[in-house]
Amino acid sequence: MATFTANLFSLLLSRLFSQPSVYNARSASGSAASQPTNGVAGTTPLTAVHLAQYSVLIILLAIPVVLYYITIYQNAYNFPYEDDLNSALSFIADYQFGGLSFWEKLKLIFSQYNEHRIVFDRLVFLLDYALVGQLNFTHLIFIGNLAPLLISYLFVKVVFRGVPLNQKLLFLLPVAYSLFSFQYWELSTWSMAALQNLYVIPFALFSLYSLCKPGRNAFLLAAGAAILATFTSGNGMFTFIAGVGILLLLQSYQKLGVWLLITAITIGSYFIGYIRPPYHPDIVDSLFNHTGRAISYFFTLIGSMLGPGRPKIALAFGGISVLITLGLLGYLWFQKKLTTYLPLVGWIAFLYLTCLSLMASRSGMGVEQAFTPRYGIIAVMLFATQAILAIEAVTHHYARLAMLGLFLLVSVFFYVSGNNQGNRRRLADRTLQMKYNSAIYNEKPAMVSLHWGNPETANVIFRDVTKKGIYQVPGLTFSDLKSPQLPCDATKLVASHTITYEVKPYLSGDFLVIYRAWAQLKKDAPRDLSVQLIARSETSCFAFATYKHTWDDVVDHTLGGHYTQPGFSCVLDKKDLKPGHYDLWLYLTSGATSAYEPIHLTLDV
Repeated sequence: MATFTANLFSLLLSRLFSQPSVYNARSASGSAASQPTNGVAGTTPLTAVHLAQYSVLIILLAIPVVLYYITIYQNAYNFPYEDDLNSALSFIADYQFGGLSFWEKLKLIFSQYNEHRIVFDRLVFLLDYALVGQLNFTHLIFIGNLAPLLISYLFVKVVFRGVPLNQKLLFLLPVAYSLFSFQYWELSTWSMAALQNLYVIPFALFSLYSLCKPGRNAFLLAAGAAILATFTSGNGMFTFIAGVGILLLLQSYQKLGVWLLITAITIGSYFIGYIRPPYHPDIVDSLFNHTGRAISYFFTLIGSMLGPGRPKIALAFGGISVLITLGLLGYLWFQKKLTTYLPLVGWIAFLYLTCLSLMASRSGMGVEQAFTPRYGIIAVMLFATQAILAIEAVTHHYARLAMLGLFLLVSVFFYVSGNNQGNRRRLADRTLQMKYNSAIYNEKPAMVSLHWGNPETANVIFRDVTKKGIYQVPGLTFSDLKSPQLPCDATKLVASHTITYEVKPYLSGDFLVIYRAWAQLKKDAPRDLSVQLIARSETSCFAFATYKHTWDDVVDHTLGGHYTQPGFSCVLDKKDLKPGHYDLWLYLTSGATSAYEPIHLTLDV
């Protein structure tokens, strides 16, 4: 048995890279039933090897995919976040209750939102509202997160054609561990942003893939998908520009003429009545007066998978990535094989054009803005597409293995990195904040704190759509969020006077609620800082865990504000305390350093 297992493992590796395919070998020498056996009744060595291969590869491919969708399932919460308020809720209110004619409704669907025309988003909003009778953000999040699966299908469909399926699955591992990471976590459970920023990618990729295929129907599909990409997100119009390059390389000049006409009509329609958002930086100033900053932004954006804590390394990684792309394209041009890999070349062109547009329109906000997670999908797709092009274009057996090993190593490194795992925590933290908002609304509607740049307008929209039944807040209460009780030693409560804090609790029935407070130890709040709330009376002492919010690393200059600052929240259930008069304390600990501090607040039970 041991000998058979060793032989099986040896065959597993050797057959995985065997040339030609085992299926081709079988068809040439007869059916599977005619193959020689290894002495085990009813089993051929090839069958056993391929079952083992597929089992291992499917498990390896499934790990990031399953973990990604489990995380989405756990954090897809039916509560609006930032632009969901006006792009979705306010849109449905205007469309359904604004007394608009058919043409006015059509105009509303195509109207400008920020610098985009989010027609696809709005059609999905209308569909969900029509089917359910109200807008449900959990549904929208799930729909938005189908986009990575569509992208994966396109990779499987387009690349490594003619290569045995077992080898194709192996070569696609770098795609799985980069595409299904949490580099773009901000989009994952932000419904309108997922629909806009994720779906533009498969629409553009499908368009450019179809454009490479012969026939009128394929061309019509390419044109339709390019139009859809354009009216999903503004960068979708670069599908047309990348398509021009494809048709020139194919020397398909008749199609090129039609494509240019469709391009002019689509982009012309996009910019009819277009107004540049006043809070966006001036493009000319960014490119010509701050050229160095713009260039740094471009390379940092491409290397942003490294995370915001390493700006210089991210800049260097972006530069190396660009050099690798140029080297691959130059190699294929020199070998006269550029048209052989035209879909991938078109995809890379679209992604780089998107990076250049972000450089022009966003670099004025500062280089650090390149780390904004909503742009992470572009960096991820560039890495994945470049990896596949390198592995597929380098046909020498050992060189291909080297390319696979290199890109797989880098993708797994990014996947297990602290930055990626931190992004998962940020995702969970945002969900918890949405749950706190639900509970606050259900207990004290006037105190709800909505996440948007204009809180007053957000509250007006929120009250309006809940009154009209467009949206219903989940029935979460503070009892669902109460903090767990921890051991407490009252003898240790001696004020250290090393804690600074801001805590503004309020009572809601039997619950003491502290939401988005902050505390620092020696004027610092390290990442490993732990915060407890302590209630002490003359006879009793109780400690409660708090939920410490994650750090947000990126400054949002769009509206001159900042993302939510780090801090903590907790819900204390008075029924967990014995009757008495309690003083409230904070207990902070970080490594070997800890401190206690009274917060000069009392609680009577």
